[in-house]
Amino acid sequence: MIRKNISLYEEDMKKIERLMEKHEGNLSAAMREIIDFVDFMLRKFGSLEEAKKIERRTKGVCLPCGMLNWFLTYTNESLPDEDVAGSIEEICAIKSVSDLSEVADMGLPVDIEVDADDDRNPSAVTIRLTGERTHREFVAKICACFLAENKGLAVDDVFRHTAFTTVKLKREGEGERGSEGEGDYKKVRDSLIKHFGERHVMMQEILDKPKFWNEMINATAEWSDVQRYKYPRIYR
Repeated sequence: MIRKNISLYEEDMKKIERLMEKHEGNLSAAMREIIDFVDFMLRKFGSLEEAKKIERRTKGVCLPCGMLNWFLTYTNESLPDEDVAGSIEEICAIKSVSDLSEVADMGLPVDIEVDADDDRNPSAVTIRLTGERTHREFVAKICACFLAENKGLAVDDVFRHTAFTTVKLKREGEGERGSEGEGDYKKVRDSLIKHFGERHVMMQEILDKPKFWNEMINATAEWSDVQRYKYPRIYR
């Protein structure tokens, strides 16, 4: 047995108070249980920082890879509702622009680097994402929508490469979101549609009037043959 002297502050003792009660005041026994727990977490998650992210991840949803890819494919180039992007704060507290890097903790294998001229009230932000293309495209879209809604930033340009995606945003008007002029907000929204929402207006129209568009498509000459050719599984 190895004996070592350790120093603990009063606040440290309060943190392990329940553990001390479990071991009837035996500090050595409490410390051994803490060491066993830390060893387990390190072996399972690699580091304590990764282990700390579990609490946030449990608030999310686990999906099979195939279902996730289906979701990302059918929501590609469509924007989320304006208030939905803010829901990322349910899994990570975003108090500054640099906190957007924590969006990578939502479970998608995407790394995020954020550079801003001002961490709290930026007028220019650059986000660089690496990872699988459909995954980083989704995360880039969510980050851009969040900055548009909360910081009044418009998407200036998007560079899509094989290994990474870079999104550049800049402020269109003065002040926080909600205080900029109507024209500025339109520019912000139009920039999102231009770079991430090419199918957005079309999809909204289809969702609003599915019966009309189904009838329109089915009435198209020879469309039934096209359907059977393009979507054979539906007609098995």
